[in-house]
Amino acid sequence: MLKLHFLGRGAAFYPVFRNTNAFFEKGKNLFFLDFGESAFAQVAAALPLKEYEKIYVLLTHLHADHSGSLASMTSYLYFVLHKKLTIVHPEDTVVRLLALQGVGAECYEYLPELPQDTGICAEPVPVQHALDIHAYGYRLTCDGETLYYSGDAAQLPPSVLEDFLAGKISHIYHDTASHPSDSHCYYQRLVDAIPPALRSRVSCMHLDCDMEQQLRALGFDVVQCFDQEPPQA
Repeated sequence: MLKLHFLGRGAAFYPVFRNTNAFFEKGKNLFFLDFGESAFAQVAAALPLKEYEKIYVLLTHLHADHSGSLASMTSYLYFVLHKKLTIVHPEDTVVRLLALQGVGAECYEYLPELPQDTGICAEPVPVQHALDIHAYGYRLTCDGETLYYSGDAAQLPPSVLEDFLAGKISHIYHDTASHPSDSHCYYQRLVDAIPPALRSRVSCMHLDCDMEQQLRALGFDVVQCFDQEPPQA
């Protein structure tokens, strides 16, 4: 079972909650879901990066709150720790982004999909977010269990909802907005789509205000930042 830990849970314009980026471990490898503006400072201070065999970043899209410190992370790993970051995104636009920031292709490995030998299946799911940029969620499958991570998305894809209701997806992590939006998922859309008995398996993230109490009252889970998680028993 994958356990996601969150660097932040905020929307781009609500920085008090930090950027909504997550990470998990599998064996001796470390995986990030996005790597926004606030990510590198947190990660460099809190995670033992030199101890992992390989480090991956799966990008949902290239808005700054999801990729803003990717160049710093890539350069730090290559020049300081002598590691190559593996960057996964369905489109090679990230290569051009890093080149404009002075990060050469020799500093990292770009792949359009996650290698099968990682033990993780990461299936990109196109989602509605912005007219001028392509965005993706990910179905993440490990050891026979699948979860869905939306990235920034205005809607829960019908295929994801169908599989969640059928028990094929065990947990959903979803962009949640306090107001109607064509770019982010207004919480009422989740209320309408998810039966009350299943809402505890939907974790709200990318919050644009402090609406945790409201969401929990509706039965939803709300992600917590890794440095605020309760200690494990």
